[in-house]
Amino acid sequence: MKTLAAFALLLLVGFLGSVKLFQRLKQSSPFSYLLYSGTAFIFFGYLIGPNGLNLISSGIYHHLAPLINFSLGWVGFISGFQLELKFLKRIYSHWYVILLFSYFLPFIFLFYISLFFIHYIYGYFFMDLQNAIGASFVIAVLMSESSVSFTAWSSKFFKRLTGEIRLSAFLSSIDNFFPILFTGLVLSLYRFIPETGVITPNVPGQALLHAGAQMATGVFTGLFTHFLVKRIRDRLETSTVLFGVVFFLSGISLMARFSPLLVGMICGAVFSNLTSSHSSFLKILMPTEKPIYIIFLIFLALQDLVIHPLLILLGILLLAVKFFTKKSTFILWNKFKPDKQGLPPCFAHLFTPIGSIAPAIILDLFYTFPNRDTSIVAGTFVVILLISEIIAPMGIEIIQRHTMGSAR
Repeated sequence: MKTLAAFALLLLVGFLGSVKLFQRLKQSSPFSYLLYSGTAFIFFGYLIGPNGLNLISSGIYHHLAPLINFSLGWVGFISGFQLELKFLKRIYSHWYVILLFSYFLPFIFLFYISLFFIHYIYGYFFMDLQNAIGASFVIAVLMSESSVSFTAWSSKFFKRLTGEIRLSAFLSSIDNFFPILFTGLVLSLYRFIPETGVITPNVPGQALLHAGAQMATGVFTGLFTHFLVKRIRDRLETSTVLFGVVFFLSGISLMARFSPLLVGMICGAVFSNLTSSHSSFLKILMPTEKPIYIIFLIFLALQDLVIHPLLILLGILLLAVKFFTKKSTFILWNKFKPDKQGLPPCFAHLFTPIGSIAPAIILDLFYTFPNRDTSIVAGTFVVILLISEIIAPMGIEIIQRHTMGSAR
């Protein structure tokens, strides 16, 4: 009974947080953005969790784990469904070049800097080198991610920069592809031994077999979904079939230790490129995305996180590295000006926050590898997420000054 009550509370809060209660907040302040993005619900999760009022105890949220696993599969399906080739072909080819550089350049720097600090300076956190590499890889995946909600929120302050905002929104949303792909890779490269609570690397053959099985499961379920819904015209029946397929997919992922995000994304991408009713399915899928993200943020605060000041300092350093590498990417790209409008040098400020798919990745890894190493990475990420989201709106003021100066 308590589990059902907790689930009902999460659904209610997720719904209230996703309705347009904060659209009238026009000031570019951290407070208004935290409400808009849903990040403030981390504090709500802490309040109702074991460290607060204990309305949702550790036993209850463990019972809710299958529902979270389903939600991860659903979010992955939504992300994959947006990878429609007909749409992607309309995008200028050089935008994909910007995407690659704006993601992988920060990723490379973040990985090597975090590995150096974690292994050589903070070595007592992760005694095993392989686990230190895995933790650094995960941190690099999370830190180089971009926030779609920040781009959407900030767009109302830059009505004159329509082309830049459009490009920013595209890069932020398509950025989800790489983190989800890398999350599935981490789950293939490592395995968790529940009896000892130890994370160990898989041998190459097992890793390849596991990765191939994830890909094949996603492709098969995508084809199966298309077969089931191609003759259905009723929206309610279609929704039922989609939910049923993702439930099946999430159950398989839970048993086989697949990433429901990755398998769901592949399933969604295959189905998206086979169906002829793409726009009608989007009307079903998209309204569910924001409530689920809010529930993810609440669940992050319910976990038994390990937060250490030294790793928080590392996270702040990596935030600065992320900012300057992304900004340098856009400054360099601006010199070539493949766009007719060009890109302002401070355009990289739009990518300061860490949001979007990152909380889902943390939960995916946390439930697959429930040990101290993952708790350290998750705890560090939550603190850095809050810092990033609070300071991010300052980028609005910088861009406004820059664009006003350019107009003169």
